[in-house]
Amino acid sequence: MSRIKENRKIVFATALLTGLFFTAACAATPPQPAQGVSKEQVVRVSPQDAYPQVAAGKALLVCAYENEKTCSTIMLERAITLREFQGRLAGLKKDQPIIFYCA
Repeated sequence: MSRIKENRKIVFATALLTGLFFTAACAATPPQPAQGVSKEQVVRVSPQDAYPQVAAGKALLVCAYENEKTCSTIMLERAITLREFQGRLAGLKKDQPIIFYCA
């Protein structure tokens, strides 16, 4: 019984450290506005505000990692990869809300 509890602690600690690692990686390299966009035009969106917009098809959710393997491990529901986003870029409306995320 104690071995099961010990394994749960290890799994929990590993998950916590992994989450902190990804959070630190995002915090270390804050997103930069696209060329021609001022910092004042970039708005941070909470998950609670983002989800209804994405679910309704009003906003596009993009995993902000260039590495496809990284994206596949943290892909959120209805999100697309950065590569897929770049492929769609020409067809997007200029007023299309786009939400980039990293974990």
